[in-house]
Amino acid sequence: MSTLNSAKLYGRIAFLRRQVLLRQLIRRSVTAALAVAAFIVTSGLATYALFLAIKAPLGDLGATLVIATLYLVAALILLGYTLHEPHSPEMEALAEMEAAALETVTADTQGIVQLATVAGHRIENLGSSLTLGVGILGALRKLLASRKP
Repeated sequence: MSTLNSAKLYGRIAFLRRQVLLRQLIRRSVTAALAVAAFIVTSGLATYALFLAIKAPLGDLGATLVIATLYLVAALILLGYTLHEPHSPEMEALAEMEAAALETVTADTQGIVQLATVAGHRIENLGSSLTLGVGILGALRKLLASRKP
């Protein structure tokens, strides 16, 4: 496979993977926004109801601390869920295809680099040969000039 073809393949696969990631991100963001809105309304009403229910036995400060603890636990659970990375066979397959395409591009590029290195060595050898030839011709010219009195 040529370098250009492998680069195109890698670009297409990487683009497809990024599209899937973007779609997942958009879906998750919209769902999270709706969940947050519903949670805010629900938590406001539930907080007020809970405060009224436990205010008498625990007092104002105790009721506030219980409610704050409940919110802390809920926040930690939601944070854990948010940081959880989704795994799907589609994403794993695209990641593997992207890695394989990148390997192909790298291998093709290495071939071009090796070809350029070999060409550079040949040019260097040609330059050395030309320098040696010019030196020999100069020496022969001096020899021939010294033979003619």
